[in-house]
Amino acid sequence: EALRALMSQGGTFVFGDLVLSTIGLTIIMIGVANWWREDLPFIGHGEQIATSAPFEGEHIRKAGLWVFIMSEIMVFATFFSSYLRVRTEWCTKWAFDEGKCSVGSTEGDIVLTASDYLRPGGAAGTGDFWTMLPGAVNTFALIISSYTIVLALKTAKSKDWEAPKGVLRHLLPDKKTAVRNYLIATLLLGSMFIVLKLVEWSHLVAEGFTVGTVQGSIFYVATGAHGLHVFGGLLIMLYLVFKADTIGYDEDNGQGIEYFGLYWHFVDLAWVVIFPAFYLY
Repeated sequence: EALRALMSQGGTFVFGDLVLSTIGLTIIMIGVANWWREDLPFIGHGEQIATSAPFEGEHIRKAGLWVFIMSEIMVFATFFSSYLRVRTEWCTKWAFDEGKCSVGSTEGDIVLTASDYLRPGGAAGTGDFWTMLPGAVNTFALIISSYTIVLALKTAKSKDWEAPKGVLRHLLPDKKTAVRNYLIATLLLGSMFIVLKLVEWSHLVAEGFTVGTVQGSIFYVATGAHGLHVFGGLLIMLYLVFKADTIGYDEDNGQGIEYFGLYWHFVDLAWVVIFPAFYLY
């Protein structure tokens, strides 16, 4: 009934959008499935090389990933610029106290942002060390996860890798296990990011900061889109762990980890920009 009512309001336009979205999602899923099918037995031979500028001599998969990252930069730049555009016009609590709001502004004109509910000393009066902690921990979790994915790639590409001494020898007894465990560490750190993000959102919603306001909608859309990218990365990481545990990675086929690492570093850098803008400002 809800779908019929929605379609009756929008007519062919709504139905056409639904069909187009379904077709696009289907094509994407087929492409991902085909990539998995081709990559799983890949042992480093037959990597296609670009023959034309500006990526001449580069691996086609790597060039394609860079193009994808550039498009993603534009997406997050849209979120960030939109936020700054409206944020500079909001009469926030600190701006009101400093007399920086427009003449005639009253306390009823004050706009509370996510940072007012999260950071210690925020205008909402509910923020403290514990409400800010999930976002801060997530920042370090993503930074560390970028380091562990680099360690996985470095180990895979190393021709003379040796097991470390001491306690780490039990976690990294051989090259194949070391690559797998570094990938698992990255997976766990990314999973912790998602869990803490949900904890943080539950607090904000409980405090009344919902998607029904301008400041709430732009916060949830931007951080939600980033969380969706993290979740997508976790799905790909499950595949990397599976391949590391079966076929294994070495100096010949380690570029699969490198390509994913580029994407994961982008997700990390996006959060490094989002955190101070949405949580501290």
